[in-house]
Amino acid sequence: MKRIVGILLPLALACLLSAAGCSKVDDIKINSCGVESFTPRGLRAASAVLALEIDNPTFAFGIQDVEGVIKFRGEDIVYFKSDGVAVARKSVRVYDLPCEASLAGGVSLTRLIGLLGGPTEDFTADINARVKLKKGLGKTLKFKDLKIDDLLTEKGGQGSRSQQTTI
Repeated sequence: MKRIVGILLPLALACLLSAAGCSKVDDIKINSCGVESFTPRGLRAASAVLALEIDNPTFAFGIQDVEGVIKFRGEDIVYFKSDGVAVARKSVRVYDLPCEASLAGGVSLTRLIGLLGGPTEDFTADINARVKLKKGLGKTLKFKDLKIDDLLTEKGGQGSRSQQTTI
């Protein structure tokens, strides 16, 4: 579960920002990501705080109401959500991103651990989030069936905790 939270949420944020539709958004980078804290909540859920270093040479924006599901061969495995983060304009800064993850109904912790030990090619994600400018304009973005394997390959390889990603 820690591996999913630590890798997939930053990738989700990268996808969300890249779909915002502004040409200057191409200059925004996620320089690094690390798990600041990880707290299991029983056998079916966990809370985590991710530390994201974001290089934002453009305007201020917020990412809100991030939620999604990670699937294995079309079956829901893990649900995740985060309230989001406000990104300051023209800054390079580390942001704490609190998030929650929970196992889907028919998935046991033992099964999840077994799946995480194997290849990521059969994992996909559905993600919804709202990207909002400081002045209140915003858009809800929805992504369906994002291939986790493709995202990990493009963003520095499986298991990479510290990487530079251009959005």
